[in-house]
Amino acid sequence: MKVLNELVRNNWDFILYKTDEGFIINVVFYSSAVNFSRSFRVSEEETNQDFEGLKQLSEQIRSNYEVFKDREIVPAIKM
Repeated sequence: MKVLNELVRNNWDFILYKTDEGFIINVVFYSSAVNFSRSFRVSEEETNQDFEGLKQLSEQIRSNYEVFKDREIVPAIKM
């Protein structure tokens, strides 16, 4: 998978990427000792939200990881 563009960034929250295979959102997860990111496939419809909508999507992913787990990309995308 090749990252083509970084579309939207909210530092310490998420980065939305356009790739040659679609859209990916990289979401920062917090723990007491370490912060880490996970990447998830998202639909074009999900990416067409405004900035606040993307912030809500990243929070939904953090809060409901099990619901989004089947869309996770391992290892996480790094640009």
